[in-house]
Amino acid sequence: MMDKHEKICPVCGEGCLRPQVGKNPVEYKGKTTELDLHYSVCDACGSEQAGPDQLRANKRAMVAFKKRVDGLLSGAEVRALRKRLRLKQAVAARIFGGGPVAFSKYESDDVAQSDAMDRLMRLAADMPEALDYLRRRAGLETSDPHWSDAVAVPPSTQPHTLTVVSSSCPDRETGYRKCA
Repeated sequence: MMDKHEKICPVCGEGCLRPQVGKNPVEYKGKTTELDLHYSVCDACGSEQAGPDQLRANKRAMVAFKKRVDGLLSGAEVRALRKRLRLKQAVAARIFGGGPVAFSKYESDDVAQSDAMDRLMRLAADMPEALDYLRRRAGLETSDPHWSDAVAVPPSTQPHTLTVVSSSCPDRETGYRKCA
């Protein structure tokens, strides 16, 4: 009996496609490795094929490998850097450039960021004044370093007294007059 999630083989129309993960040797700039290769095999005719999700996983694995070889930040590192800077993906794209969904693509390893983009992100992470400059250039507010370590103080349980002072008819000592 066929599971409702199984797909019928488009080649023979009779068998079911069974997901598989194999190893695929790849080479890039003289570096070699074996990446997981996602595909499906028909249990009737034996044909091998990859669906859209499997192709996406295979491509992302290759992009991640290329980033590693090129010395670029991985998708997870780009995400961690962006979160450390407290930026949403769309705001990061406005600050650094690359297009409205650039950071989504960098972080999921759909695309490799350029070497220049990688250096710019690292610079902004290491030098807050560089990030502030880029924010201003993008027309965004800069971060205020004085507020970055602010801590909320719980309200006091002690009663407060309020003294109102006025500058009209000032007291000779204080320069202000207490109002009754």
